[in-house]
Amino acid sequence: MTSDIKCFSVRQFSPFVGSIQIVQADYCRALSSDGTHWQIQASCETHQQVWNISEDKYIPRRYVLYGSWDIKTGFSSLPLDPMLDVPSLQHIETTLIHTLQNSVDKLPFQQTDRYECWAIDKQTSRPLAIINSTTHDFMIPHIPDKPWQAIPQQQTLETLPASLTLNDIQQLELHINQNSITNKWVLRNDDASATLITDTSSSIPANDFPELLFNQSLLPESLQSAASKYIHWQSPRLLGLHFLSTPCREQLEQAAQFYALETGKRLNIYPSRLKQSILNKIMVELKIRGH
Repeated sequence: MTSDIKCFSVRQFSPFVGSIQIVQADYCRALSSDGTHWQIQASCETHQQVWNISEDKYIPRRYVLYGSWDIKTGFSSLPLDPMLDVPSLQHIETTLIHTLQNSVDKLPFQQTDRYECWAIDKQTSRPLAIINSTTHDFMIPHIPDKPWQAIPQQQTLETLPASLTLNDIQQLELHINQNSITNKWVLRNDDASATLITDTSSSIPANDFPELLFNQSLLPESLQSAASKYIHWQSPRLLGLHFLSTPCREQLEQAAQFYALETGKRLNIYPSRLKQSILNKIMVELKIRGH
């Protein structure tokens, strides 16, 4: 096996649940949503491939959970089906784990998912809300089209702040999905403009894109409060985005201090250090709560 190892990050949509830090090696990878606790996965063939009983010659390899790693406890492997052709423990330890140990001080990794899928507003034909993203254009055909979603389906209302109601969530989702005509894949350029994947001669100017998850200026007045409360609640996860403007980041920091637990566990993956006064407040609350 060769050892072509890459460290990068991608965003998770839809719904948006934050950024994932990734260390990718041959036939194995490490994933983390906070930069501290890492899930170790190994690539393997399916049982159909092993037994040669599938008519499809191009069944992709799949990833299975191999173990976990963090700075304090190190690497811990899990028992696996002996029929799976996963990489050897030596390969994972000498390539993936070794790289991980020497890369955590470089967090956050560069955000590489520059291909984005946007719901397009019916009336203005401008990007309304981001649906998905990926790192390579060849992956686009394999990503299913889906509506915009505000929270995971398994999200319990107990984890939402009292100010953000289920009705707020439902109305946001309903409006965005009913007022978008289509989903378009684009490639974001260095200047934040975008080139259409289906027509590389067409582009969308940077100013047409919202800085966060949806274009709040295109929402009706009746949804402005719900949209603001939603962004406020998402602030600990949104602070992990790269390329935020200073005013936007400062606004998110002000909101994130009200979610000390969610913000505190993501401090390692923020591209910019929080304002010291806000960081101090969060650390004090974490200490009071025993974290």
